[in-house]
Amino acid sequence: PWLMLSLSGTLNVTNGANLTFKFDSKTTKIRNAIYMNEGAVLNVTNASTFQILGVGTEGTAGQGIQLDKAGKSTINVIDGSTFLIDGTNRGYVNSPVINVEDSTFTVQNCTSNASNGGNFTATNSKVTYQNNKGHGLSAGNVILENSTLTSHHNGLYGVFVSGAFNVDGTSKLTITENSY
Repeated sequence: PWLMLSLSGTLNVTNGANLTFKFDSKTTKIRNAIYMNEGAVLNVTNASTFQILGVGTEGTAGQGIQLDKAGKSTINVIDGSTFLIDGTNRGYVNSPVINVEDSTFTVQNCTSNASNGGNFTATNSKVTYQNNKGHGLSAGNVILENSTLTSHHNGLYGVFVSGAFNVDGTSKLTITENSY
């Protein structure tokens, strides 16, 4: 019951497809929906939907996405697609590189941190981190171009950036009701 999918190559969710992982950490002891090995890539493209829905994760391990090596895997959400992690213990862990373009990216209701490191780029997109008991967006470098970032009601930092934080004049940040 340690994981649902071990990804060593590329997973493409494309052409309007809908892929959902759903798990209950208390009942099944699932620790990870997806474990991304070094070099793994998740592509959500062309008006597709990707979701990880967790329940029973309070006080248990139950990551949406876990990487085996920090910063060595990539998540791309492009072309009018939707990405959602909802209700896991931690949303994504160990610093994936994330690229969001012309799409929606949401991590919410995690019972710990929504994110953990990695470089995050959003272009022409809507990004939301909300109602997480730990950090909202925690990243190395963040680049926002013509995008909206909302970080609302997270238990720790709404946004924590350890590297470059580049936001262009057409982007909007709404960071409210976070503990730090």
